[in-house]
Amino acid sequence: MGNTESAKKKQETVKASQQRGKPSEGKLLIKTKNILLIHSSNSAQLQVVRNFRYALTAKTEGSVHVTNFVSIVDRNKIPKNREWLDERNNVVLLCFTADAVEQFQNILLEKEFADQNGQLHSKVFSITFGESLSSLWPPKGFKRGSTDLRDFHFGFSEVDKLRPEDFENSPRLSSLIAAIKLTS
Repeated sequence: MGNTESAKKKQETVKASQQRGKPSEGKLLIKTKNILLIHSSNSAQLQVVRNFRYALTAKTEGSVHVTNFVSIVDRNKIPKNREWLDERNNVVLLCFTADAVEQFQNILLEKEFADQNGQLHSKVFSITFGESLSSLWPPKGFKRGSTDLRDFHFGFSEVDKLRPEDFENSPRLSSLIAAIKLTS
């Protein structure tokens, strides 16, 4: 009998300590980062970008929420602008390929994610899954919005076959999440 009571008490103690480690729902809402994810994906690449989105939200356990997921093909449907980006906890993620840099350049100007001098907003991040596009990004005439890391290159060799686990196990995703969480 004593063993049963001890085991029950131990379970209650473990459960209580686990609950203390988790933030309350109210605190989580205040700290949740809202992401506008704009991507350049054809139908074959779309699943990979969805896998990235899933990995990003799963790894952050709700502290990062992709509120809008928009293809550059539907750029007229991008619901956010500079005013939204200036608000606390809002971030723009640009997921692009080499052939889409010019289209993203136009979006940066249209949505005012860069100022009239070409200075990118400090809460604009770029990501590429395959080859590094550092020679193409930021586009000519644009300047990085921060001295902190804002451009993330995953360096995967077989981009078309990426699964959520591939992203979740990548140290690059952890770096991206840390950078996003440090924005205000």
